[in-house]
Amino acid sequence: MKNGNFIKYAFGTHYCHVDAVHATSPKADRFTDEIVAGILEKTGCAGIIGTVSRTIADLNRPPGKDNDEAVWEYRDVICQFLYSLGLLGLGSRNLAKPYLHIGIHGMRDLIHGPLSIEVGTIYGKTCSAKVRKWFGETLKAKVHEAIPEAKVVFDKHWVGNISLAAHRWGEGRHYPGYGKNYNAFQVEIARTLREHHRQEMIGVLAEIVTEFNGMFSRR
Repeated sequence: MKNGNFIKYAFGTHYCHVDAVHATSPKADRFTDEIVAGILEKTGCAGIIGTVSRTIADLNRPPGKDNDEAVWEYRDVICQFLYSLGLLGLGSRNLAKPYLHIGIHGMRDLIHGPLSIEVGTIYGKTCSAKVRKWFGETLKAKVHEAIPEAKVVFDKHWVGNISLAAHRWGEGRHYPGYGKNYNAFQVEIARTLREHHRQEMIGVLAEIVTEFNGMFSRR
């Protein structure tokens, strides 16, 4: 992995990246960095792991006086991923093909139970309806196969931060976004799943990355 000032990152060969922006203490989402590293190892996709605590500079927020430099470094690396895959032409900001961004976060067991996952899309603003349907159906099926008692919910408590939608639709003239082919999901994983079923989670998400690449991005 390459080291930036606020993140470490690796380029990949799939039309997808996974990240863990809250991986560093204090107030870390424990084990999310290990999940991202595991997915990268299994799939060869790109990835980003935050090396700054959210208490200093929160990467999962729009840029502001406390996190401006960190957020722009994070966004610049995403742009580098897209250029390296040939998804952006010279002078263009709209992606040529569908792209998947999976943000791995951690939530407490008390929110939905110890074997739960919540996916945030800001009620569909961060992704297309087609990809949202596919992602939901595929994730639920694979999670049920790996851990039958686990459950997956969408947009209930952790619906996602508006900064996630900015990658798709933009955020003023300084960050125009990448258009309708950018699909982002904030995946909140309960503590018990992260700690005691980490390999199952890595396997499920790695399969999703691989299937997305085959179904949506090689057409």
